[in-house]
Amino acid sequence: MFEMNPHQLPNAVMQHWIMLLVSGALGFIIGYIGRKATIRQLEIQISATAGQVEDCVKFSQSQQEDVVLQRISSRANEINFTRIGQATLLQADDLKEINGIGPFFEKKLHSLRIYTFRQLANCTAEDVEKISDIIEFFPDRIEREDWIGQARKLHRRKYGV
Repeated sequence: MFEMNPHQLPNAVMQHWIMLLVSGALGFIIGYIGRKATIRQLEIQISATAGQVEDCVKFSQSQQEDVVLQRISSRANEINFTRIGQATLLQADDLKEINGIGPFFEKKLHSLRIYTFRQLANCTAEDVEKISDIIEFFPDRIEREDWIGQARKLHRRKYGV
């Protein structure tokens, strides 16, 4: 049968324990180094995936914005342009100067073909209600923030009227 000390060495048991400890230490070191390398590779993959997810979210948001703007643009014919006036993008004022209008709401108004302070200044309560509905804006916010009054002041200041 198998014997632990075939040569009858006096310190064979001690040698076996030392070899066991050394092999355990080497196994731990090799495993530790391998695990660190795996962790580094996974962190790189996570970083790349996070970047891709962020790009997808941005792309998705821009697609959603385009869908909203197209939906609004399709309803532009509901606005009474004979009353508020016609304008083109070349004549556009910076509608963001009006408190309460940010970049996206300016895009929404542009998709309705509302480009100038004069057009907003000419809006009646009926027009404001229709614009709020079309651009999917909170009811009464245009009145609360006095977009029409601000547009009148900005139009006067710009053209000295």
